[in-house]
Amino acid sequence: MRNAKTRMVLLAFAALVYGIVLLIGGTATIASPVSSSAQTLTGVPTLSRETLDQFLDAAVPSAMARLHVPGVTFVAVKDGEILTMRGFGYSDIEAGKGVDPATTVFRVASVSKVFTGMAVMQLAERGILDLAKDVNAYIKGFRIPATYPEPITLRHLLTHTAGFDERNLGMSEFGSRVYPRLGEYLAAELPPRIRPAGQEIQYSNHGVALAGYVVECASGLPFAEYVAENILAPLGMERSDFQLTPDIEQHLSSSYQWRRGKYAKAPYVHINVAPAGALMTTAADMAKFMMANLAGGELNGARVLGAEYVEAMQTQQFTNDPRVSGIGYAWLMGRRNGRRVVMHGGDLWEFSTQLLLAPDENLGLFVSGNSSGAAPLADELVKALFDTFFPSPEAADASGIVRPAGDLSTLGAADTARDPSQLAGVYRMTRRPVTTADKAISVLTEFRVAAQDDGTLTLAFPAGYGMPMTTWAPAGPGLYRDIAGDDLMAFDDWKAVAGKTRPSRMYIGTWAFERAPVYETASFTLAAVAGMAAVFVWALLAWVFGRRVSGLAAVLGLVNLAAIAGIAGSLLAIPAWELTTAVPQMTKAALALPLAGAALALALVLQTIKRITAEKQRQRWTFYSRRTRTGLTGAVLPWLVIAADGAFIWLLHTWNLLGWRF
Repeated sequence: MRNAKTRMVLLAFAALVYGIVLLIGGTATIASPVSSSAQTLTGVPTLSRETLDQFLDAAVPSAMARLHVPGVTFVAVKDGEILTMRGFGYSDIEAGKGVDPATTVFRVASVSKVFTGMAVMQLAERGILDLAKDVNAYIKGFRIPATYPEPITLRHLLTHTAGFDERNLGMSEFGSRVYPRLGEYLAAELPPRIRPAGQEIQYSNHGVALAGYVVECASGLPFAEYVAENILAPLGMERSDFQLTPDIEQHLSSSYQWRRGKYAKAPYVHINVAPAGALMTTAADMAKFMMANLAGGELNGARVLGAEYVEAMQTQQFTNDPRVSGIGYAWLMGRRNGRRVVMHGGDLWEFSTQLLLAPDENLGLFVSGNSSGAAPLADELVKALFDTFFPSPEAADASGIVRPAGDLSTLGAADTARDPSQLAGVYRMTRRPVTTADKAISVLTEFRVAAQDDGTLTLAFPAGYGMPMTTWAPAGPGLYRDIAGDDLMAFDDWKAVAGKTRPSRMYIGTWAFERAPVYETASFTLAAVAGMAAVFVWALLAWVFGRRVSGLAAVLGLVNLAAIAGIAGSLLAIPAWELTTAVPQMTKAALALPLAGAALALALVLQTIKRITAEKQRQRWTFYSRRTRTGLTGAVLPWLVIAADGAFIWLLHTWNLLGWRF
């Protein structure tokens, strides 16, 4: 869950995108500073406490300063032991309190999902839950509607393939210590189903929260209590919890935003979908969790999950396309320099975290920071660490062609097209709201693919991500590879549009993208709004300067200009945490104005028709008067205002902004 507004559909939906290895903004990146004395005969440094600390000392503080991250906690485990555990910077700037990796608590957001997955698998191992059974058999107080014939199962929930819509509004609580119970919240706020279960990965906080509620119903314990008793306590994770207890609160790091050259403390915001993102923990505790997962579910004689179930969690269970990596049970699949990794990231209200296991190397990494800049810092740090200690092996195929896993025989002729221009266009994540007003946030989260003369593709990220453009080289039929990493970009679902065959789907790792229709692109939307606003301003100024224009047209223009300003302000000016806790009054008022405008437009139509009829009867109506320049304005402008209002209503309906669709 990305904290920055544009990352929430995503994230910020999201904004914040985990699972994609991204280059980081700016000309500086983390280097690989390890002394030559620590290198092997192959030139690759040996990974040890000394070499890793040397790497971290040279890399982390400079990246924190460049990316404006006050505090960072880090731990690495290898072969069943803690390799190193470090704290950098401050957990509380105002109090001058430093980060202690053993005691400083960070909010790790979506990393919580791995714990929820383990809780489900524990109950499955005990025979209490069946991953293939309809979840309606377990939940109490409400039912998942049979929108599609396929029932939703725990397997769907743990692989993010349940098909729920995305929802951000109302997902959090602020300024209160009384929070809704998990079941009560889900009964009232669970998003509708928008596609059949098992069809596509669509990352879902509410889906994982529902899995946590199944744990609650099946075990008879509140979710946080179940996890504490069955995972945290057996592993000795003494400073970890899904609830803000007094001890957790005492050691919890503050989080910060970088504003106008200084840090501003962010508020604590409770998240209602607790199993999806409420875990608070330390680096020391996460070291225990990583070692248990690397050792088949056991640590120091305490077993929290059977080895076969741990392996199932870390094995790919679903993929959007056989050519790209997919998802296990809660864990995301991926590769780093050719090595298999399972991972999960998390972003919540200026906290950002990465958790990564390399099972074949018996290696685990955990890094968390207390500002949004920690997201690119973690990406840089993990990439540089692998480049230093686990570089890519020599390519066996000098052509650079990637040999993806899976059956490619089903690909049609269009999939093997060699014209990159067929792939160019505006794409957006399928993880975005569809049925509620926060769909409008997705206008700020476009991904632009452009074809280059040398046959490569470039991918431009949304402006708010702070990520530079990446370049992708051809790697197979309908497949491209990030030239700076292991990620693959696959295109699928080809359709003929206006005589050209183009893909409507793009996949990068576990993330699915769809080609955006022209009328839902940012460029079209902004141009349309600018045109409408120009007409409304014209009507207002014409009335102010005494032109022959109806005052009703001027009022309609003023009402719609106020609506545009209010809606734009909600998207751009209101803090992200406020938009997910409650709909601001300014937003509600702005969304009500277009409805009043529609009534004014109808009145203006009737008034204009009545005026024209009267003037025709007096035979005084002309399209344009040579004696005055007000004739054109008086005759044409009312109809332009009416047309602009109609277009505005249509545009608002397109983005679910007509009325209060919360």
